Amino acid sequence: MQFEKQYNNSADSLKLKFLNGIIQHNANLQSAFVSFIQSEQKDTEVFPMKKFMEIVSMTKEKYQHDFEEVDFENPDWENYHAPHSGYIEDWKAYQQASEQEFEAIFNSFTSEAVNKILAQKPIELTAMLIGLYEATLDAEIEDDMGNFEDVNEHLLTEFISTTNAVTDKIKIAAISEKSVSTAFEKFAEYADSEYPGNLHFAGYFEHFLIALAEKSTNANQILSIIDKSGIERKSVPELILLLNKNSGNKTEWLQSATQFYRINKEVAKQLLQFYYESDELCFVKTANELFDTDKRFWAGFLKDFITVEFDRMLYINVFYQLVVDTYEISHYLKIREYLTENNLNKLLGEVTWNKVFQVRILEVEKRFESVKTIVEKNSDDWHYTEIIRPILGMYPEFCFQHIKNKAIKTIENQRGRDVYVRVSSWLKLTQDIPGFDVEKRDLITRLFNHKPNLPALKDEMRKAKLV
Repeated sequence: MQFEKQYNNSADSLKLKFLNGIIQHNANLQSAFVSFIQSEQKDTEVFPMKKFMEIVSMTKEKYQHDFEEVDFENPDWENYHAPHSGYIEDWKAYQQASEQEFEAIFNSFTSEAVNKILAQKPIELTAMLIGLYEATLDAEIEDDMGNFEDVNEHLLTEFISTTNAVTDKIKIAAISEKSVSTAFEKFAEYADSEYPGNLHFAGYFEHFLIALAEKSTNANQILSIIDKSGIERKSVPELILLLNKNSGNKTEWLQSATQFYRINKEVAKQLLQFYYESDELCFVKTANELFDTDKRFWAGFLKDFITVEFDRMLYINVFYQLVVDTYEISHYLKIREYLTENNLNKLLGEVTWNKVFQVRILEVEKRFESVKTIVEKNSDDWHYTEIIRPILGMYPEFCFQHIKNKAIKTIENQRGRDVYVRVSSWLKLTQDIPGFDVEKRDLITRLFNHKPNLPALKDEMRKAKLV
């Protein structure tokens, strides 16, 4: 990464010069700096478990109460903001108003969490996140109107989003590592006390814990805390991989990666990158295994790694999947020479609903008769101009007559500015058809002088420079 290389190779005096430049007139940075220095200078904080659990309990009580105060039948209309100016059905408005009230509650938590980050209090922040999590699970909310399929599931989804937002703040903050280990200790102790044997609890906080762990230089200590607790490594595989990496233990890292890659895609991506750089055979074997489990996901990842030389069939399969998923002709061109006639026909069948892309493939293959058939069967397609354009020079008489009949029929049966814009675009196409000069002029004159008079059509024809 360019930043890491530049930062590591820069003198401390330059880094200090940069810090001085941005901190002098930024009150938030100044406050964060003071808190960081004070936290670094004082002795390691003794944080009783009783205090940690009290914060969890108080946070849960507060936010559970706030959640339960949301009244779906009488939402806060004064603070409701419609997402658009168009018509909104009543039931939708009630649902949106309730969602916005929940969102405001979570935003309030985020603001409080940021204050804890600035104040160098990651232990309290950890307890608060646990309390918020429990509030989302235990809130008892009546939903007689059926606004949500499951209210608590909605709250849990919002909790995850909020945790991600807090995690992003942690990542860009200067956190004193003295309190990081304590935060892990309290989290692990709470998990053992309140969620023994629960494989999912720690997973909800994994990315937050990763952000904290990145602030510590003692990865082995954090690993020890996890292993001494009841938290299973497989519930936080990305965290374990990070800690193995930061501890410098490559053997442990590889063991963890090979243990967890089937249950976690982020771990799998890291393992693939490792194999790509160190073991071609393992890369190909693992890539094939993973691709079969989720072709759409892994095609998007593997496209930057896989080559014909690595594995020809996997290469074809990856870019075949990308063609179907993304409709990018560049992906098709990568595998064109490797496809049999049966493969090509199968591919065309899989993209049949996207006529424009189907025509682009047929154009590459110079199968213009097939394009002509598509035009004949899809004269009312919204993308008519795009599907007929490739054959304007191949079948001039067919194309002119087809456009002429379509334009006349449309003008006879439809009205409106948008209609006239489309008709003008079709007439514009005829300029790329060789010959038929007299017929083109006659068609344009006929439509321009249509009776009854259509001023808007004339205007659009002028804009298209047809007259």
